Amino acid sequence: MYVNNIKRLRNEKELTQDQISKILKCSRSTYNNWERGIVMIPIDIADQLSMFYKVDLSFILGLNKKLEYNLNIKKMNYNKVLKNLCKLKEKNKNTYDEIASYLKCTGATCQRYFKGKIKIPIDRLILLSELYEIDIDELCGKK
Repeated sequence: MYVNNIKRLRNEKELTQDQISKILKCSRSTYNNWERGIVMIPIDIADQLSMFYKVDLSFILGLNKKLEYNLNIKKMNYNKVLKNLCKLKEKNKNTYDEIASYLKCTGATCQRYFKGKIKIPIDRLILLSELYEIDIDELCGKK
């Protein structure tokens, strides 16, 4: 997934894990776990990396293999993510249980995601972008 891309970007900038972890305000071991794929990277950290490296979120997450720099990268607005998801849910006349089945979680958990009670894990956000056939950068308000 994303592990090769974040390591590639870090190496191209000739930065150490320690330097990146300081930029992200986390420990080096935490960053190392994200880079090695041991722990899933949180969406807000993926967004910070997207902005820092000036690349699309889709590249950071490994959904787009082609590296293209973009000087006009926007910061993700999580409230916009939630609004976009609610609009897509309504447009497609989905129930929380239907979406939850696709995400392999409970309807209650799905509802908490859509209401912003708990952050949507990156793997489930990717599934939602696939379900609704929308680019993850567009879903996240970065385009």
